[in-house]
Amino acid sequence: MNRPFFHAPRIERDLLILPTDEYYRRRYRKNRIGSWMLLVVTALAVLLAALGANGAKAAEAAKATEGVNTEYEPVTLDDAGSGDLLFTGDVPGQYVPAIHLGTEVDIRVRGLVAEVYIQQSFSNTSNNWQEAVYVLPLPENAAVNGMEIVVGERRIVGKVREREAAKKVYKQAKAEGKRAALLEQQRPNLFTSRVANIAPGEKVAVEIRYLQNLRFDSGQFSLRLPSTLTPRYMPGTPLASQQDLVLNAHGWLLPTDQVPDADLISPTMVPMPELQARGSHQMSIAIDLGMGLPLADIFSPYHEINFRRQSDHQYQIELKEGSVPMDRDFALHWRPQTPAMPSAAVFAEQSGDASAQYLQLLLLPPHQSAAIQKLPREVVYVVDTSGSMSGVSIRQAKESLLLALSRLDAADRFNVIEFNSQHRSFYPRPVAATPGNIQRARDWVESLEATGGTEMAPALKEALSQQLDEQADELVRQVIFITDGAVGNERALFEIVRQRLGHVRLFTVGIGSAPNSFFMTKAAEFGRGSFVQIGDLSEVQTKMGHLFEKLENPLVTDLQVTWPQGIKVETYPKQLPDLYRGEPVRLVARVEGQQLGNPSSGEVVVSGRLAGKRFYRTISLGQLAVDNGGREIGSLWARSKIGALRDEQQQRGPLTSSTSEGEKAEDPIKQEIIGLALAYQLASPYTSFVAVEETPVRPASERLKSQGVPNAVAQGQVLQRLTYPSTATGVYGQLLTALILMGLGGLLRVRTAAGRIARRALRRCMPDMRRCRTRLDQFLARRLTVAALKYREAPLRSAQCDYAEA
Repeated sequence: MNRPFFHAPRIERDLLILPTDEYYRRRYRKNRIGSWMLLVVTALAVLLAALGANGAKAAEAAKATEGVNTEYEPVTLDDAGSGDLLFTGDVPGQYVPAIHLGTEVDIRVRGLVAEVYIQQSFSNTSNNWQEAVYVLPLPENAAVNGMEIVVGERRIVGKVREREAAKKVYKQAKAEGKRAALLEQQRPNLFTSRVANIAPGEKVAVEIRYLQNLRFDSGQFSLRLPSTLTPRYMPGTPLASQQDLVLNAHGWLLPTDQVPDADLISPTMVPMPELQARGSHQMSIAIDLGMGLPLADIFSPYHEINFRRQSDHQYQIELKEGSVPMDRDFALHWRPQTPAMPSAAVFAEQSGDASAQYLQLLLLPPHQSAAIQKLPREVVYVVDTSGSMSGVSIRQAKESLLLALSRLDAADRFNVIEFNSQHRSFYPRPVAATPGNIQRARDWVESLEATGGTEMAPALKEALSQQLDEQADELVRQVIFITDGAVGNERALFEIVRQRLGHVRLFTVGIGSAPNSFFMTKAAEFGRGSFVQIGDLSEVQTKMGHLFEKLENPLVTDLQVTWPQGIKVETYPKQLPDLYRGEPVRLVARVEGQQLGNPSSGEVVVSGRLAGKRFYRTISLGQLAVDNGGREIGSLWARSKIGALRDEQQQRGPLTSSTSEGEKAEDPIKQEIIGLALAYQLASPYTSFVAVEETPVRPASERLKSQGVPNAVAQGQVLQRLTYPSTATGVYGQLLTALILMGLGGLLRVRTAAGRIARRALRRCMPDMRRCRTRLDQFLARRLTVAALKYREAPLRSAQCDYAEA
């Protein structure tokens, strides 16, 4: 049929009112007063920067004239790299590290203890006398009981002193040109190693000796050797103001009100390929494994190893490639054959002064074989999505979380919280584990990305307050914390767990190739839970499976140890925790009053409750073989007691009382820790190892430079740049360039003959951006006008079409 066709009304071009050139000139005409003010403010900023640079140089000159080097050597922005800490070499544009690092590790396993010798060689490749400063990661349960300096065939033995006294001895020896070394504990798993007065081209080695307990879980022994660390996030407000900022060559983070030692635990990180290309940061490992048991399997999940069997079920293990990069933890696992699997193991030794004996016990609770009815659970999963989790770590975390979601039953409730600089909950409160809720949670988890800081405390508080109080007796309440633990305020987080735990149990999942194992184990201990570490994607299924077995099976509770009468025993831990499936009862004890290994020594009885049933295990002390020459168990006992005292000190809080003279009262716990560490020659928060060679080696005329030895970026992680980029011109070169440009800008603003000549020359070299902008604005205005007219015509056309259809 014939339909009427309406044309839109056309607007003649002459009727359009478009902006004129005069409009754009007035619109974009600058405020001359504002331009001059901007020029003056910028000039003042440049002048202040110059004064700051001169102040830094003057401070450095003053220290040089005093003849005594401070603990940290200030560096200018020109000396700082982009988080790399690489130092200028002889060839312009090329950089080499001042100190090369090589590590040799010798491990001897006997009974339930591993004795580890780490020899780290610091090679000075520069033309200056150097002090090497290195942040050394160690296992969280390491009892450091020895340090020596090795120069050629000479050995200088270190001694334990109180921390401030050891630091004073070291600084004096460094100033006098003597070769010296200092080992300080910053965290139970993080130490600072310093070596002073390394001559140009010289190699000085520091040998550190420590003991650690073997880990036993699900029928498998293991030990872990850290070789690098994950950079830690330091929450809080910096203590130093911007005016007092001095770049520290040994750490790139300022101390904060929450982490006062942030500069001591934040070493520079360098990608492993850069270090490997220079032959630095390589590690060789040799292990003498003597368990006295036939083994069914020996393997390392992250490195290739060779092993050969010797007599008496002794094994020699070494790396297949001879040496490996120091960019991830080394782990070794071994499993005894099933017929030889011990149900209990007890080892004893006699102290040197015969005043006491030490005992170490490991006992496996009975296995519950009957089917147990699973109780409904309320689980809150907390996943770390901070920048330190970038790379492979976030993939491991997401895979672990997705696997955990798949294990939920219909009777369970759950929620998911992710945190970085902020925290965010998937649901305001835990919800039923319906297929729809689980699928929505899976989609949400898949979208997570790693970025930002590690503000862990708010997320931890939120997770521990998610459960509803009225359901406390109906559900098993659990929090699963998935993180790399890269934080510096561990003690504050432990206090949050202790105060807010309630009926909840906290489980930690350590993610990455170099997680903070101290935070993982201690948080699980305070949270009455357990922990696993996942260092590779291939381990997610196995390690999370072990964790699920712990979550879904009954606990061994009400554990008690009864000792024979007539002996005095001090054991650690003081109160045995509840145990999950596959976990053993283990303790260390100091025994006085009766000799072990005699027929009259009696028996120790371990009792507990499993699935509502009471069980007892009896171990004879009369058949023990006491080692009269060992000191391993005694050192581990002292290390355990120091850890318990530190926990007690944390729960008590800082002392507020003072003496009558106004001085702060002595902390009795601190004094007890110092006395214990000095008696057993152990490094602790209040004691350090120091070694000094008596003869000075550095001439008084030679200046000592202090350089930080970087740590390698952990495998699978992305380097987080933490400092300013270096430039080729330096501070004064940049200052001169800025002044030239400011002068040119001022000349262009002056309406004189010189200004007119400069402006004409500039116009010949460069196009007039104001005219280009004006023409562009005119073109855009025309396009917008036409678009507006089309938009106004659209409703009319729609109405005409509707009318034609009718």
